[in-house]
Amino acid sequence: MTLRFSDILFIIVILVLIGYGIYFYLGRQRKDAINELEERKNRVMAVPIPDQLFTLKNMELSGQMKRKYESLVANWQTITNYQFSEIESAIVGAEQFAEQMNIFRAKRIMDEASEMLDETEAQVQALNVALQELLQVDTENSEQHEKLLERYHTARKSVLNHSFDYGPAIETLEKNLQYIELNFTKYNELTTSGDHLEAREMLTLIESDMSSLEEILEKIPAMYNQIKSTYEDSIEDLRDGYQRMVDSQFNFGEVQILEGIDAVQEKLDEAKNNIKNANLEEARTLMDKAEREINSLYDVMESEIIAKEYVDRHINQLANQLSQVSENIRYSGIEVDRIAQSYILHQNEIEQVSQLAERVRIEMTRFADLHQTIEDGNAIYSNIESSLKKIKKHADEIEEKQIELVDGLAKMNVKEKEVKQNLDLYEMDLRNLKRKVEKHHLPGLHESYYSLFYKVTDQIEELAKHLNRVRVDIREVEAMESALIENLNKLEELTDETVDDAMLTEYMIQHSNRFRYDHADVDAAITEAQYLFHKEFRYQESLAVIEKALRRVDQEAPTQVRRMYHKEKQNRIY
Repeated sequence: MTLRFSDILFIIVILVLIGYGIYFYLGRQRKDAINELEERKNRVMAVPIPDQLFTLKNMELSGQMKRKYESLVANWQTITNYQFSEIESAIVGAEQFAEQMNIFRAKRIMDEASEMLDETEAQVQALNVALQELLQVDTENSEQHEKLLERYHTARKSVLNHSFDYGPAIETLEKNLQYIELNFTKYNELTTSGDHLEAREMLTLIESDMSSLEEILEKIPAMYNQIKSTYEDSIEDLRDGYQRMVDSQFNFGEVQILEGIDAVQEKLDEAKNNIKNANLEEARTLMDKAEREINSLYDVMESEIIAKEYVDRHINQLANQLSQVSENIRYSGIEVDRIAQSYILHQNEIEQVSQLAERVRIEMTRFADLHQTIEDGNAIYSNIESSLKKIKKHADEIEEKQIELVDGLAKMNVKEKEVKQNLDLYEMDLRNLKRKVEKHHLPGLHESYYSLFYKVTDQIEELAKHLNRVRVDIREVEAMESALIENLNKLEELTDETVDDAMLTEYMIQHSNRFRYDHADVDAAITEAQYLFHKEFRYQESLAVIEKALRRVDQEAPTQVRRMYHKEKQNRIY
């Protein structure tokens, strides 16, 4: 499509109008921004800095206050003479470029003016705050001065009215009050000369001194009272208690109680001197040390009292125990000699008695020495208590060994009687086994059975011989009895097996007879079993031969035969 000239011209006009509108809009924005900068500048300049400086100028200032004022004046002059002028110049330049439609240069200058205005505004605000603080220093100082002065008078009144409570520290307290009073005078001089900042620092110093003084005034009476009513009363109690204990023949060995009490008193005197000089922290440290040492001295003395109570309660008991143990050991020696005539001893019982007698003699000697120490009035009861406990422990051990020794001796006679009674039972058991075999009319017994039977018989006879000796060896008797019991049990088991095998063999043969004419192998097995049974007395092997043959012709027959036999056996037992 081809555009006509009129269309192109119309488009150009429209674009020009749009561009002009945009340019006009941007120019208007710049003018509004310039007006806003102007208003900000006016607000900054409207801060009443000159009035505040004028007020301070008419005050008679000196020292820090004057130097601070002069510094603030110099800052204000810099702001008014240079920074405000530069800001004003930048705003005017921006207006000119905006009127000339040089929008971009106008914006750049406006940005610079805005940055300068931000910086200047912050400086003016800080200057205003500093001037207000200077103007308020005098008022604030006056209020704080009144409060501190009231606290000072209260403290002075307390010192004057309660001088007795502060004791020797009253002189130091009065010096502190004088020092604070001197600082009040310096404050008044600084305020009169116009150096209110220096006066404020003086009030800060007075505040610190007053707080320290008030703390001291509160703590000193309590510390003095604690020293007198608690610690020094305890010292007096320790001295009295120590003297009473010495009069009662207490001793403390290397612990020097009186020297310890004197050392505590020295610490308390030093603490009081520190309180006098208002050095309360050091005084508190010394008081704490004194308290620990007082408690330690009490612990030492109390431990001796408790130890004496223990000694008084147990010394006679221990004397009786040692005497009884000694008598028991003497009896044990007699008993060992008596037992040795009837029994052979293996534990060196005679030597054991000698050793126990020596041990108890040593403990009795130690006990006698302790008792003599008490009688002589040289007892340190904590040491006596410890020694008595050791002697008691050793006496218990000796007594336990003595009882064990006597019990061992007594058991020999008991064991001898027991074995003699058992011996009759063993002989009866052997006769019963013999009758049991004879009752079943067996054709004979295998050599192994006879061997075990005669061995048991010999063991019974040998055991009887040992028991009839003049001096019986119980250890050997016990070993022989143990071997006898083992073989007797084996013989009883072998007897049961032999009888069972023989009876079962006869039952099996009877049951097999019905098959012998029809089964040649059963007939042969019966013949072999009877040979083993009647000629060689090997009943177990005989049973095995016939049972095997019977099972081949009747699988259930051997089990039935066994069940029938054991049932009949149970009935016979019942």
